[in-house]
Amino acid sequence: MRDRGVGSGGAVGWFFQRLTGIVLAPILLVHLFTMHRVHEHGLAFESVTELLSKPYWKVLELTFLVLALYHALNGIYALLQDYVKRPGVRMTLFSLVVLVGLVLLVFGMVTVFMVAKPA
Repeated sequence: MRDRGVGSGGAVGWFFQRLTGIVLAPILLVHLFTMHRVHEHGLAFESVTELLSKPYWKVLELTFLVLALYHALNGIYALLQDYVKRPGVRMTLFSLVVLVGLVLLVFGMVTVFMVAKPA
């Protein structure tokens, strides 16, 4: 593999991979503790809708979703860059991964925005 130097863009991806990992860790802990331990019903629909009816939790869950997807896609991109040598195959695989990521983003956003507190 040839060295592309400082301006190749790899340092930016490396930095944001570490930054999102650091930010994701406490958000994950808050998410797991809140969703799985605080409510007596655990992941019951009523508990989740009650939490997601509050703007703070919507912002936290959307932040968690976006950062987790970025972190995953950036990691997969780095793996593809390292291990898939043919550019056409690498681009095809990464395009498929991005498409799946976009579908997951849309599903996650629809879930967070469309969940309302039951009447």
